Amino acid sequence: MFLQDISKFISNYRYEQATVESINTVKAAFLDFFGVTYRGASENSPAIAFNTINEIFNNNDNSNSQASIIGKPGEKTNLLNAAFLNGVSAHVLELDDGHRQAQAHLGAVIFPTALAISEAYGLGGKEFFEAAVIGYEVGILLGKMVNPRHRNNGFHTTGTIGTFVSGAVASKLLKLDETQILNALGLCGTQAAGLLESDHAGSMGKVLHVGKANYNGILSAFLARNGFTGAETIIEGSEGFLKAMVYNEEFNDEDYSFDAILEDVGTVKVRDIYFKKYPFCRHLHSSIDTALKLKTSIGDEYTHIENVAVKTYDVAADHDNFHPRNLEELKQSLPYAVAITLVMGEVDIDTLNRLVDYGLFENYSTVDKVNNIKDLVNKMIILRDDKLNDLYPNKRPSNVIIKLDDDFRNGVFQNITFIPKGDFENPYDLSELIDKFKSLNPEYNINNLVIIDELDNYSMTDVVGVLNE
Repeated sequence: MFLQDISKFISNYRYEQATVESINTVKAAFLDFFGVTYRGASENSPAIAFNTINEIFNNNDNSNSQASIIGKPGEKTNLLNAAFLNGVSAHVLELDDGHRQAQAHLGAVIFPTALAISEAYGLGGKEFFEAAVIGYEVGILLGKMVNPRHRNNGFHTTGTIGTFVSGAVASKLLKLDETQILNALGLCGTQAAGLLESDHAGSMGKVLHVGKANYNGILSAFLARNGFTGAETIIEGSEGFLKAMVYNEEFNDEDYSFDAILEDVGTVKVRDIYFKKYPFCRHLHSSIDTALKLKTSIGDEYTHIENVAVKTYDVAADHDNFHPRNLEELKQSLPYAVAITLVMGEVDIDTLNRLVDYGLFENYSTVDKVNNIKDLVNKMIILRDDKLNDLYPNKRPSNVIIKLDDDFRNGVFQNITFIPKGDFENPYDLSELIDKFKSLNPEYNINNLVIIDELDNYSMTDVVGVLNE
């Protein structure tokens, strides 16, 4: 059975098997995760989640304080709640890492789970990295196996596959045997949830998916350790994950071969994860990159734009919300992502917050740039392009075409981006990730990050103590 092979891989994998490239990528991903999460903790939805957890668990009862809440120095709670809260904070800014083919944000699930258990049990950095690499391997493998069908059926892979990822990470850190891991993953499968309607309706449900994936994965591992059983056929069974959430009536386990998929176990390249530059859905990033290129030509003459056409692949074109009502919807809006880029140039979380304060969601604003952004949105069309769609999901292309009026060249400017900034073909270097960290957390003592370079040699309890000052 499929999960038996995955369980064997999780049980047998050792830190020494990881390549230097994989370890360095995980270190970079952890640095990026921590910066995004530290800043994300101050956003509205994590604050609501934090207050709700305190309300349910009797207002800051510290009798079982095992793990830290990132971005809240001195605040601890039990490891389940810590992983849940840190998962919410990790995803709320739309700046966490992901994987193009797996179509999932993996670090937001891997690191909250790994941190909570490692800190609570005083585990070392090598064990932490060992589990993190496993998380990426399992997440990439399963995400690629089920997508794009799973996503096209309306499921948010970060919530669904993310639950398996958290369970795999927790199982490794808790040192479960193969049978226990198999039971844990079976329990993960029956709890895997997350609907894209939460994303595109502009709700906070999107970040709840990540918190719950962490919570349910850890819960599954602890239950399995204590003898609770899960369905070992939860993936390929006649009423399992593939039949119910991917292939529907088209799936027949006798016709479906897992052999080619299992050949990749332990060989998936962790370096294939991407890092995000802009606080928008990843499907919008190629359009933002293209708009930035065009802005170098038109500068601040955006008032001379007659119209804008964005040609892109279907999934990106589906993000055609011309009337976002809140930050959650804004981060899923392709028209506003392009318009904000052309007017502001800077596309970061502080810029978005200022625009909202200046009346971006209101019918009237006294700020010219806000009105210029709205005017551009009204001049924009989103077009599906069959040739670009054929390139997806291996590429995420976007062609932006701008027509200018008679007073400014009367010309047409266009450019295209196939791979957005942050993917391994168009990568961030470490200095850019540190700059991203500093821009998100300008008051943070950046010298604390040095400990990440030597994480292998420290207890994670000590590491969290240094980082979460």
